[in-house]
Amino acid sequence: MNSKPYQAVIPTLLLSAGIGFGASASADNLGSVPDSQILQIAAGESQALYSQAAAGTYLRVRLHSETQPIDLTLVDADGTPLRQLLDNALGAPQIHVIVQDGDYFMIRNEGSEATQITWDIERSVSPEEMSGPAPSFLSPTLTRLNDQIAEGGGTEAFWADRARDGTPMIEPSSRDGYVIATFLWRGAQHNVRLWGGPTYDHTWLTRLGQSDVWYASFEMPVTARLSYGFAPDVPQFEGSARENRVALLATLQADPLNKHPIFSQAPDRFAQRSMVEGPEAPVQPGLRDVTDPNAPAGAIRSAVLTTPEGVNRRVDYYTPANFDPDRSDTVLLVLFDGPNYQTDRAPIPRMLDRLIAEGRLPQVVVALIDPVDGDQRGVDLTCNPEFADLLAGDWMTQIEIALGIAPDAAQRVLAGSSYGGLATAYIAHRHPDVFGNGIVLSGSFWWAPEGYDGQGRPYMSQLWMDNAPEVRLWMSAGLYETGRIPGTVSILETTRHLRDILTVQGKDVTYREYAGGHDYLVWRGALTEGLLDLFGQ
Repeated sequence: MNSKPYQAVIPTLLLSAGIGFGASASADNLGSVPDSQILQIAAGESQALYSQAAAGTYLRVRLHSETQPIDLTLVDADGTPLRQLLDNALGAPQIHVIVQDGDYFMIRNEGSEATQITWDIERSVSPEEMSGPAPSFLSPTLTRLNDQIAEGGGTEAFWADRARDGTPMIEPSSRDGYVIATFLWRGAQHNVRLWGGPTYDHTWLTRLGQSDVWYASFEMPVTARLSYGFAPDVPQFEGSARENRVALLATLQADPLNKHPIFSQAPDRFAQRSMVEGPEAPVQPGLRDVTDPNAPAGAIRSAVLTTPEGVNRRVDYYTPANFDPDRSDTVLLVLFDGPNYQTDRAPIPRMLDRLIAEGRLPQVVVALIDPVDGDQRGVDLTCNPEFADLLAGDWMTQIEIALGIAPDAAQRVLAGSSYGGLATAYIAHRHPDVFGNGIVLSGSFWWAPEGYDGQGRPYMSQLWMDNAPEVRLWMSAGLYETGRIPGTVSILETTRHLRDILTVQGKDVTYREYAGGHDYLVWRGALTEGLLDLFGQ
């Protein structure tokens, strides 16, 4: 606010319609019709315009002063300047302001000559009119429910339908190849966050008015397959963005109305998750496209991979029913994150049982390596040359001795998801004489070693650009594996980039994209699809 002197002048101005300014204006002529008035102000003089608008009214005003600069100040009932709105302005500036009881405007001619000023009220909105735009809903059912609530209705019938039909709520979309998926939670006090779902990030749900309905709607591909969970009333507190983000783990749980739980035998809802599939979700080989769901089960036994230095890892060995170590077509699969691929979310041994029994795959044996924990996993799988050499050397010898097989590189395949996918591409590149095949599931190709400056090229792409050995790579990524933070590279982008590099070089690369996210529900089917593409009979 500048310190120029202002001379309050008792106005003789009356506005003939709309919002009234001046001593004779009354509350009866308040309205939202824009109004206009021409003022004549001498050089160095001021004009006060008193508002009769209700407290909290929004005004959009335009002033026209073509020849002399003007100041405009909002002043309260005690004469205290509240806000300088214009300072030495010419032309036709527009202002936006909210007025309170007793407020008035002081217009001052800062020029050396008298000037004519046009004052136009382009829009006024009273507090009662400030409801904002009517809410719009992607879901037709939510649109109807919102109208019912506005008319005094309740939500009991809506929730009864959801309990009967299950959630999320799936409705037709006008967009070809998509449906409307609405994720729903009942009765949170403060907030609800969706973990997973058809999005690149965890989504905050919106409350439907003051009801007990919290929702988030998406247009979802008909081919989608997703796991998800809800975190109601996530604690939010003073701390970093990451601290507040991971706080959802405190309340994360399954959707109580979902008909397709994951980890259904888990001891409580917090250990369970939920699944949704679009009406045209692709068949996952070995899961449901089988003629003999009761195929004989293979055997799983546990062992330890060791080194003299005490670097040890648990490994589970899978061998199919009627395993014959002397068969020449045996395929050896080495799979990272072994325990996660032996759950009902990703039952790889059972899926292999069926595909092998039906003759769609040759005899496949698997070494499922345990990552120990998250910290050790982050050390081993992030392009670690010592770990790569250990696995390709001493540990592969132990694996093959334990299984009684000796396949060549063409019959060995390394596979993994996320960091495991990154390690797969790295180790296959470093040891193509050991692993002639790699299955990369959502590889974390955004990762780069400290100090790497690839001038925009992902580290793994640069590695294969510099030297591309003759390895068959099968890669996949999810449509929802895009960058959470604008400007950051993502799994989807970097996997496509590596695919393009290998394609240009004429290498043997296969690439698939799925309507899913960073999800074992996707990876289980991608893994068996990759095995069929590489070794299928």
